[in-house]
Amino acid sequence: MEIFQTDFGMVNVIKGVRVDAENRPSIDGWITTTFLLGCIAGAAACSILADRIGRKYSIIASGGFFAVGGALQAAAGSLAVLLTGRVFSGLAIGIASMVVPLYIAETAPASTRGALTTIYQLMITFGIFVATAINCIIIKTVDNTSSLEWRLALGMQIIPAVLLVGLVSLIPFSPRWLAEKGRHDEGLEVIAKLRGLTSSDQAAIDEYNLIRAGSDADKAIGDASWAELFRGPNGRRMVIAIVNQSLQQLTGINVILYYSADIFKAMGFASADTIIAFPLANSFVNFLATFPGMWAVDRFGRKPLLVWGGLGMAVGHAGVYTFLTLSKSGPQSLAWGAIISVYIFLVCFASTWGPVVWSYQAEIFPLRLRARGTGIATMTNWTWNAIIAYAFPQVFSALNKEPTVYWIFFSFCMIMFGWAWAFVPETKGKTLEEISEVFGDKPAVDSENVTVVKK
Repeated sequence: MEIFQTDFGMVNVIKGVRVDAENRPSIDGWITTTFLLGCIAGAAACSILADRIGRKYSIIASGGFFAVGGALQAAAGSLAVLLTGRVFSGLAIGIASMVVPLYIAETAPASTRGALTTIYQLMITFGIFVATAINCIIIKTVDNTSSLEWRLALGMQIIPAVLLVGLVSLIPFSPRWLAEKGRHDEGLEVIAKLRGLTSSDQAAIDEYNLIRAGSDADKAIGDASWAELFRGPNGRRMVIAIVNQSLQQLTGINVILYYSADIFKAMGFASADTIIAFPLANSFVNFLATFPGMWAVDRFGRKPLLVWGGLGMAVGHAGVYTFLTLSKSGPQSLAWGAIISVYIFLVCFASTWGPVVWSYQAEIFPLRLRARGTGIATMTNWTWNAIIAYAFPQVFSALNKEPTVYWIFFSFCMIMFGWAWAFVPETKGKTLEEISEVFGDKPAVDSENVTVVKK
């Protein structure tokens, strides 16, 4: 949006000609970086917040931060206010990205937990598509010489923030968090309600007994410490979660989402297509491709999706490199092969590493360390996101916008293929308490020996 660039000193108009300001790279960097630093801080804070005030109230807090961030950005009259709003929005996203998959994992039945937690990623891709479509509509319909254009685009984020706060207020607390806090009557009632049963049904009692047994076993170990996350079976969990989140970002997904206009322009396509048509198609393909992942994660398991997803993304990147290289010495129409290869990559990412990494990290940690472990893993994701967002324009420019950069992403995708094959254990169909045994923990106390206290 040109008026946004002018209002915040990114572009100067000299004799009717738009010229980038000398400090534009710095302003661009701060606008992106402040948001991502907020995400990192939000994930870090929520690793403690989610245990203290609960998963539910943490999600509500994220909605509040997001509304404040949207309001500050939409009303910004200076760069300082805009950046402050970016920090608040980042805090919101950091909190939500950590706690929402965790909440879903703790409330879902084992048989459908994978599909339900991937709904988190589905809604992200849907949100990206809706936001892209709204921005396209605003660009086409609102006067581009008025600040209303960008204020309206930024202010729209307040609407989902308010809906989030209102709707999450109606959902129950996590039954596992209630067990951890010793609120067993409430925990049993929540499990019964979630399963469509009553608190006197034996199936609900048995499931909550297992949750309580796992919680009691955790408490018997003692208070949780950060150091525990880096030794023994928990150290293995932490390494897997950190590597998974790192590799998810090193696929190049956010390069394609953040810089798609620059990438498609480098392919030789018209400016109008690179600004509107291709980004909109990207976000739509990203959304649709999440559905196969939801269907497959509980049928084939987490591990196969991560293994073959890595290989599929590598094929996509190899295709982009090949067709772009051929189009430079042959007909320009070959660049369409690169576009198709980008969509192959997007389909493979959105149906595998996109949703499964979030689902997997939310289910592998024991209850007493779950918030801290998922918090660190989520911080890893946003840290790599920030590094790549900052570094890619410079790397792309240093390579003269040549397709060589896709071999870098190809290499990481091949590493993902081998990593998932060799080091990621399967968790499909197991309760969160049973998953502990997959990582070498001792079985929890026999649930039949735990008595649920009823009112």
